[in-house]
Amino acid sequence: MKIITINVIGIPSGSSYNLIDANVFQDYDAVVVDPESLDRLYDHIDYDNRDERILTPKFGQLLSVVNGKRREQVIGLLQRGGVVVSFMEPLRKYSYNWRYEGEDHWTWVTNYDWLMTPSDIYGELGEIKYSKGNTIDYIDSGHPFWDYLNTKPPWSAYIDKDACENWKILASAFGTHVVALAKRVGLGHIILLPSYYHHENGEILERCIIKLLGDKEITPQPGWAKAILVPGQEELISKIMQVNEHIDALDEERKNLVNERDRLERWKWLLYEKGKHRLEPVVRDSLTLLGCHVEPQPDKDSDGLVNFEYGTALLEVVGSKATIKTEKLGELIKNMGNFISEKGGKVKGILVGNPFCDERLDNRPPKNTQKRLFAKELTESAEQQSITVLLSTDLYEVVCRILIGNLPEIEKRSLQERIFNSKGLVRLVE
Repeated sequence: MKIITINVIGIPSGSSYNLIDANVFQDYDAVVVDPESLDRLYDHIDYDNRDERILTPKFGQLLSVVNGKRREQVIGLLQRGGVVVSFMEPLRKYSYNWRYEGEDHWTWVTNYDWLMTPSDIYGELGEIKYSKGNTIDYIDSGHPFWDYLNTKPPWSAYIDKDACENWKILASAFGTHVVALAKRVGLGHIILLPSYYHHENGEILERCIIKLLGDKEITPQPGWAKAILVPGQEELISKIMQVNEHIDALDEERKNLVNERDRLERWKWLLYEKGKHRLEPVVRDSLTLLGCHVEPQPDKDSDGLVNFEYGTALLEVVGSKATIKTEKLGELIKNMGNFISEKGGKVKGILVGNPFCDERLDNRPPKNTQKRLFAKELTESAEQQSITVLLSTDLYEVVCRILIGNLPEIEKRSLQERIFNSKGLVRLVE
């Protein structure tokens, strides 16, 4: 007996995995899953906001792909006579945002998506309702899972009796709350059990699965039989190989498209990021795209050394949820002094800021306030020191023009000259 378990321990023949790393379900006789939460199902989750159950767009799309494949594997396992056992947990929704053709789209992921889509769940079972209870006053004594259900496990989810007419009720409470069900699909079985599971009952649960399967023995195919082809198999094998080659080519094409999409997605960091590991490198890359030669300075104080046709500059990058204060300008002035002392000659200062980075672009600075993007003292001091102050959001607009081929070389050189020869706050876009 081969059983794969997800977030379930104590089953003697069970092999524990998560839904991302596990082999296909068809490798096993039975799948046993406790869909308590996404963290338990997939081992780790990348959140944008854990408290509000918001996933990162990239991880949300990964789960959608994984769950689609797992639903196909559930059908495959059931068609060959396998068993899918799931504990009936409350339905938990998680969301993620993705952009398509310039518009935001919010998509839901649930802790049951590996088994059925939300619409299928509603069509099959109605609403999975949350309520805690210890009472089980009806158990189908003729079903192979009677031994496990007779342990009377507590439950925290149930289905209305009138909503599951196409399922066999295995256990219920009060004549209305169904807490365990079964359904025959193809040659296999789906079993939904009460929410609470204790590992000490793992042996009982395994015996029930064996009993449901009829303790079937499958004779392994001997080596000599593998070389024999039934009439029609050779043609099908050839077609399968052709399809597999086509799938491999499509997978490679998709991988390249996803990589290209993610590479372009990175430019949006100029709009909302503020840290050393994201905003700084993308600012350097945008200046490089504009035609400057930019060197990171990981062992120095500045955020980059920028070489123009017009001279050399030190870069300082800062993001903030509010007005950008004068401290960063002071750091830049100090770095410029150190550079001149060490290298001699002149050096320009460039400060690139992303103020109010959490606000929408049309609300920077926030409307109906007296707030500034940069502190007045900062811009005045920058003018006195001949330091150029730029907005990272302006750099984003420049990058977009370059990407669509709408910024001729002469305009690039003009922007470089403005950046190097101007002082104070300089807007790169009208």
